[in-house]
Amino acid sequence: MQTLFRAIDRVMRLDEVVASLALFGLFVVAIANVFMRYLFSSPLAWSEEILQLLMVWATFLGASALVRRNEHVLIGLLNERLPAPVARWNTRIFNVGIVMLCAAAMLFWGLELLPFSRFRSTPMLQIPYYWIHVAIPISAAMMLYHGLVRLITNDRLVTSDQNMASPAAIPETAATKE
Repeated sequence: MQTLFRAIDRVMRLDEVVASLALFGLFVVAIANVFMRYLFSSPLAWSEEILQLLMVWATFLGASALVRRNEHVLIGLLNERLPAPVARWNTRIFNVGIVMLCAAAMLFWGLELLPFSRFRSTPMLQIPYYWIHVAIPISAAMMLYHGLVRLITNDRLVTSDQNMASPAAIPETAATKE
């Protein structure tokens, strides 16, 4: 089961890659529009539509990546005061459960939005809003998957990934901190 989750997780890491590319594209288009507007007095008419598309994709896929890495907003005050076994269940119920509940709502309403988005398009480039709004159910499905993996693996898979990426796992970094 662990190997299956590891194989699927490699594919699911595309959320971070696509979100990073969308954020980079957002930066490039915004800077190009500023240069065109102020240096050549000819702003890019299509930039707002592309920026909207890239912002939605970067936001929702970035949120999915944060859920996978367990770096989303958490309230840890209660967990610090509870005994370890109770805190673990509290984290699983509230942290993972509420994220999965919100992701399920996003998936449901995102799928409800798609049929209406198909018939509207952006004014300049005629991009159907479907391609903008499809990021919502895609990221929600990915969040549900990440939450399910966290529940099934009991955080073992996620913890091993985080330990490998932490500065304390690298001997040179740990020695320089002391």
